Amino acid sequence: MKLKVILTTLLTIAAALVAPIAAAHTGVHLTGGLVDGFMHPVSGLDHLIVAIGAGFWAARSGDHGIRDMLYFLLLFAGGMLLGVVSQAWSQPDVTTPLMFLLIVAVIAVAISYTPYFMHAFFGSFAVYHGVAHMLEMPANAALTGFVIGLLVSTAVLLTLGLMLRQVVATHRRHDVRTH
Repeated sequence: MKLKVILTTLLTIAAALVAPIAAAHTGVHLTGGLVDGFMHPVSGLDHLIVAIGAGFWAARSGDHGIRDMLYFLLLFAGGMLLGVVSQAWSQPDVTTPLMFLLIVAVIAVAISYTPYFMHAFFGSFAVYHGVAHMLEMPANAALTGFVIGLLVSTAVLLTLGLMLRQVVATHRRHDVRTH
């Protein structure tokens, strides 16, 4: 196995294990609907870093990153759906082992075909975040509005990452030409 594959696998596992203890903004903006869902991602460093980073990564392909942005958003929505479904279980502790198994499966696929490693890396964050937000959401929150706001705001952050990548790439091209 290549050293790069081993290091990236260890980084993904570490990130998946550390993500739950980040608790960057637990309890903030979780009581309402659409507006609170929209404001939630911009109020926490975890969302800002992951979503903007995922957008930055998505722009690497040269096709404006739309496919990879949709991939991230679909996994995020899938995680939210898994979170809503798992609320019906009597033991919420069942979710953590299931999430761990899901992330391990994604990493195993990524190891077998390394070009998809970053898909697995950002995808595991997206799924975990989706599940976590639905499990932490109070019962009196407007689920549909909150989810729509969360997805739209995350899409905006992904787009900011795409734009940042374009600015960096443009700056580099200008920098190379002037020297």
